[in-house]
Amino acid sequence: SEEDKRTKTEKSSKKKKDKKKAKKKKKRDQKKGKRDE
Repeated sequence: SEEDKRTKTEKSSKKKKDKKKAKKKKKRDQKKGKRDE
C-alpha cells in the first residue's frame, strides 16, 4: 500500500542520514583522539 511505501522510504532515508551522521562523528572523534595524544 501507499502508506507502507512511504514508511519504507522514510525509514531508509533516516538510515542514510544516521549513517552520514555517524561518519561525521567518527571523523570528529578521531581528530579529538589525535589531539589528546
